Amino acid sequence: MLSRMRFPAAAVAACILLLFGGVQGQDLPQGARYELRTTAEPLAIHILTVDPSKLRLSLERALDRGAGRETVSSMVRRKGAVAGVNAGFFTIGGPYDGEPAGILKLRGEWLSDGPLPRGAIGWRKGGRDVVIGRVTMRCGLAVDGTRLPVDGLNRSRGAAESILYNWLFHTSTLTEAPGIEILIAGGRVSGVRRGGDSLIPGRGYVYSIGPEARTDPALLPQGSRVRVNHSIQVHGGGGPGRAGRWQGMENIVGGAGLLIEGGRTVEDHTEERLRAGFVTDRHPRTAVGIRRDGTWVLVVVDGRQPQHSRGMTLAELADLMKSLGCRDALNLDGGGSSTLVLQGRVVNSPSDAGSERPVSDAILIFARR
Repeated sequence: MLSRMRFPAAAVAACILLLFGGVQGQDLPQGARYELRTTAEPLAIHILTVDPSKLRLSLERALDRGAGRETVSSMVRRKGAVAGVNAGFFTIGGPYDGEPAGILKLRGEWLSDGPLPRGAIGWRKGGRDVVIGRVTMRCGLAVDGTRLPVDGLNRSRGAAESILYNWLFHTSTLTEAPGIEILIAGGRVSGVRRGGDSLIPGRGYVYSIGPEARTDPALLPQGSRVRVNHSIQVHGGGGPGRAGRWQGMENIVGGAGLLIEGGRTVEDHTEERLRAGFVTDRHPRTAVGIRRDGTWVLVVVDGRQPQHSRGMTLAELADLMKSLGCRDALNLDGGGSSTLVLQGRVVNSPSDAGSERPVSDAILIFARR
């Protein structure tokens, strides 16, 4: 059984603090602080703290669309950011390569639903108003008042599924025939196509019905009025009104699993349906946490490199985030995706043979204007 490492505040002095490759502390903007902690385990822990009153945190999508991947360093350069870290989970391979594998909302618009009750972080006002917890989000579709099933948002469609695609996903649905696709523009059905890979109307939708789906296309005649809605459910604590607060967040990205909630370490991940090895094995990890004063704590733990850093279990990661003063914390995508970029440079050691993996989305840090 793996031992559980503890990271009490008193142990901070025992860690080695290094500034990364030739960039001095004063080269980081006011409100940001980076440190590298190493231990004899061995472990390499990269910590970036961000004051959202001085810097702005933004969620950015690879290639600025719903499918596809891009490295964090490329996103940082392309967007002119100060720093960046990888964020949500995603699929690899096929026409939907880079499709988000969990909940994702970007600047007020939904790119991906989240049917499983997994941890997520949501924020607005550039990171000054933030919440972390377990949530689910499902899409709904109503045609002239009749509710129709939506099995997913902006993802691959199975033969027995009905999937909704919006204009943020791609220029087309990337679906394969057979199927029936309902084009929606201006809140009304604007066309019906047999086959797949339909063009998505500007600021519109395509409702793609698989050949074995239970949805009757006759319920969506040309010109009928269509209403799309997105509903969030909060799992666990928070009390009444918590869902409304989540609904108002401009950016939401999912992770797995929830590490700390309201100062309490989360030890049971059953509800999130995580694989045992994902929880108990040591892996490279990326995490985000929030202190009581609103400071963001972004952490990347190198792993799968026995001579450099072994990685952490979720329990060890939760202990670390708590030792860093986090009131709430979430595990983001890890493994070969774990990447921290500062001033255009990758400062950690990614586990994919030392090369940076293209990812689905990233949390970027910008100077406030």
